[in-house]
Amino acid sequence: MWIRIFKSRYAGGEAGRCASARAAFRHYTGGSVATPGRLGMFLLFAVLLMVVSCKPDPEPAAPVYLSEVFEYVYGPGQHASLAQPLDTQYLTGNPEHHDGWLYLGGYGGYVVAGFPREIKNEEGPDFEVIAMKGAAPEPAVVFVMTDANGNGRPDDSWYELKGSLTDETLRNYTVTYFKPAASTENIRWEDSEGGSGELKSFFGAAHSAGWWWPHSTSGTVTFTGSRLPAIYENNPANGGDFWSVPASRVQWGYAENNQGTDYDASSGSNWLDISNAVDAAGNPVQLASIRFLKIQSAVFQQAGQTNEVSPEIRGARSKY
Repeated sequence: MWIRIFKSRYAGGEAGRCASARAAFRHYTGGSVATPGRLGMFLLFAVLLMVVSCKPDPEPAAPVYLSEVFEYVYGPGQHASLAQPLDTQYLTGNPEHHDGWLYLGGYGGYVVAGFPREIKNEEGPDFEVIAMKGAAPEPAVVFVMTDANGNGRPDDSWYELKGSLTDETLRNYTVTYFKPAASTENIRWEDSEGGSGELKSFFGAAHSAGWWWPHSTSGTVTFTGSRLPAIYENNPANGGDFWSVPASRVQWGYAENNQGTDYDASSGSNWLDISNAVDAAGNPVQLASIRFLKIQSAVFQQAGQTNEVSPEIRGARSKY
């Protein structure tokens, strides 16, 4: 026993020495052996000194929440008049301390925020994105970034976290929306695929002019991101439309997906894994850690009276 203790001082370092010393102390104070006279007392005293001098085992890192919002742009949608720049305050800190959320709006709307430190890529999910609990999924794609240059700003490269719809995703998809000239008009759009159309209101106002974010100072707004496929299906019932998301449609990898296998019903969050990061071409990327998140509305679909598919985000928290 004694030989093992003193050998461990060198072979196992501080951790090995302390572990063996604690084991020896338990051995000789547990009544399992007889301790010979003065020599035994001397040795017991020596072990006690070693145990007292040992440093306590380090505590695991405590989870951290988003601490700063760098950018927020609302995508045209029915909640435009409710979406306020000051609502970014609801994205930082522990969402259990408030009842607010941040509207992202329709396709392209996004927020960029950061944690106070790097979040390590550990085994399994590494962080959760907390969203408003809704009746159906309104998935947002999550991009991650490490603080490669160490300046505390999200100015390095973004990497998308892949999900169950990755093979159906249209990357680098761009939409430009045009502000209506009158309240009796609809918002027009054009995309990078040669498509064009109007956003139409199927519930609430007669036209989508009111979906234009009043805090936008330009007559156009352009978003580029990853477009997920349409997720809502219309199954008419009782002579009227009935739009819903099939239970297995969106399985994992997105924010605000209450049908996902990664969904935590207690917090209204989806747990995400840094190991699922891919580059702009869809190739896997190995990231040791991340510091920043970009959460972006990713479904460009109008689903009847649901209108646009628009996520509402409440925050994010690391696992460790």
